[in-house]
Amino acid sequence: MNGATYSKDNFNKVANLLVDAGQFTKVNGEVKTSDAKVVMKELIRYEAYKKFISQQKIVETAADIKTVRDSASGDETFAKLVPELQDLLVDLNVAGIVLKKIAAPTESAINKLYTSAPASAGVLCLSHILVKTEAEAKVVLSDLKKGTPFAVVAAKKSIEPGADKSGGALSNGDQACQLLTDLQKSFDKDFMVGAVAAKPGIPTGPIKSQFGYHIILSHNFADVKASAISLVGQNPGEILLAGFMTQADITVNSIYGTWNSATATVL
Repeated sequence: MNGATYSKDNFNKVANLLVDAGQFTKVNGEVKTSDAKVVMKELIRYEAYKKFISQQKIVETAADIKTVRDSASGDETFAKLVPELQDLLVDLNVAGIVLKKIAAPTESAINKLYTSAPASAGVLCLSHILVKTEAEAKVVLSDLKKGTPFAVVAAKKSIEPGADKSGGALSNGDQACQLLTDLQKSFDKDFMVGAVAAKPGIPTGPIKSQFGYHIILSHNFADVKASAISLVGQNPGEILLAGFMTQADITVNSIYGTWNSATATVL
């Protein structure tokens, strides 16, 4: 990650310690793939966290560590873990405390992040048009390039239920934007790749997903700034870390899979 590495030996050591602790199981002598990917995702996030707080000029303190250790001291399950796992869990929980220290960025700071790559701000403010075929998607793009408003094309051509009323907007109630982490949990991974790659104000596609072909519009910051600022302000550290991870240079050993930055998962 951005020049830092985490060795296969260290990863295997953590995975085996979790097996010994009864948290994971082995199949044919190997840690289950699904379990391994859970561990890897958490370790990648922790490495990203260290890079992120360094960028933010935030440091962990002895008080942060003491708070976590004091909280864990009464946990019987924690007490039974070997010291290496205890230390890892403390590190992960200290990260949660430190991220809460990060204040909401200014409007100009959010604007700068969002304009360079909307996902880097930890939010996405999207509309999309869904059609059945790639040929139809290309016609949609042609209509948009001629100047037909996105919502008008969506209402006319999108096969998504309710698009005639929503204009293709993927809003959340009265919020024009949604948290990146929420979308990563619930949206098709191929759609997310297109959504994270989309530049503000430029219809992007065709993007093929399990549902068909999408044309995705990431809205300009000026049109969604109230929603974006409101959402980022809810939990700035966690939200901005998620955004940071979409832009970080992360790779994993191919024997484990492929890192997907749009969904923050190992595939």
